[in-house]
Amino acid sequence: MDQYIDAYILRTIDYQEHSKLVYFYTPNGQSSAIARGVKKMDHPLRHLVQPGTLASFSFSKGKLPTVKDAEKRFYYPTIKSDLVKTTVLSTVNDLIYYNVTDTDDNAKLFGFLKKFIHQLSITEHPLELLMVFEMKLLAFLGYLVNFKHCYQCQETEVLKMEIGSGLIACSKHQDPQRDYISYDTYAPLKYYLHCDILSFTSLSLENETLKQLYRIIDELYTTNLQFSSKAKKLLTTLL
Repeated sequence: MDQYIDAYILRTIDYQEHSKLVYFYTPNGQSSAIARGVKKMDHPLRHLVQPGTLASFSFSKGKLPTVKDAEKRFYYPTIKSDLVKTTVLSTVNDLIYYNVTDTDDNAKLFGFLKKFIHQLSITEHPLELLMVFEMKLLAFLGYLVNFKHCYQCQETEVLKMEIGSGLIACSKHQDPQRDYISYDTYAPLKYYLHCDILSFTSLSLENETLKQLYRIIDELYTTNLQFSSKAKKLLTTLL
C-alpha cells in the first residue's frame, strides 16, 4: 500500500519530452521528484502537478523518486482565478524555496503555510496578507524585528526603525549615518508580525502606503538574507 505525504509544490521544471522535475515543500523540508509523463494531455496528474498545489502525494523509492499518485487535493479556485493572489502565492514560493533550509522547523512552517493558503483563498486583501507571511517568515528564520524597545536599551518612547536592518532605536541610539522611519510608518508591520493568521483583519491601507511597506520589507530581506523575489517585483507593478 502506498504511503502518502502532504506536500506543496513550489516550482516545476520541464524534464525530457513529457515529464517535469517537481520541487516540493513538506513537513520534513524541501524535496524533489520526477513526475513522468505529466505533460501528456491524457495523464491523470497533468493539472495537479503545478506550482501552488497542496495535496497528498505518494512517491517511489530511490535517490531521485518519481511521483506515483496524488489524492486529497486542497483546491482553491479563488486563488487560481485571481492574478494578484496567484502572484502573492508565487512570491511565497520564492521565499520558501530560496530561504528555508533542512535545519529549520519545517513542520511548524508547513502548518503555517497551510493556514496562509486558506486565508489567501478567502481574503479580499491579499497584498496585506503577504506582508503577514513575510514578517513572520523573517522571525522564523531568526531575524525577528523587536518592536518592544530600543535594541541598545529598554527605552520604549520615540522609537524609530532603521531601514534595512530593522533595528528599533531610541533617539539616543540612532545612527546619524543611517535612514530611519517613524512609528506611524512601521506600525502596520508590527501588527502583521504579531497577528493571528486565522483572524487576520485588514488595515485597509492605501496603495501608496502598501508600496512603502513593501519597500521596507524588501530592504529587510535584502539586508538580512541577500534575497529579492522576481514575483514580488511583478506584484509591486500591480499596485
